[in-house]
Amino acid sequence: MGFVLTAIGFLLLIVCLAGVGLGLYMAADSKTREGGWLFAVWWVPGVAAASGVLMRDVVTFTVGALCFLVAGAVFVLGGDRSRKPPAGRQSDLTVGPDRTRLQGSDSERTTKENKAQRSGRAAS
Repeated sequence: MGFVLTAIGFLLLIVCLAGVGLGLYMAADSKTREGGWLFAVWWVPGVAAASGVLMRDVVTFTVGALCFLVAGAVFVLGGDRSRKPPAGRQSDLTVGPDRTRLQGSDSERTTKENKAQRSGRAAS
């Protein structure tokens, strides 16, 4: 029985460490940074639960498993709320003085006006 628990504990530990590693890998990309950090933090209590199995400590396993479930619920339910648009897409969200989105023709006109103003200043 001891060998089976040790094998299960090592298997759980490897899976949880892989989850932490995947989360850190996701956090390295700017597009998935917040989700990656949350995913990595979610798997840390799993590492604690796996170490509880390895040590054959019921309290460590129970607390780690409970924290893993709570962190998983936060990941699933609250993970989408804090997402921001990617950095490259922020130019699409530019608003004009009247707080409306600039349309294609408006932004083109604004660009032409800016170029005309720059060339007028350079000439004078």
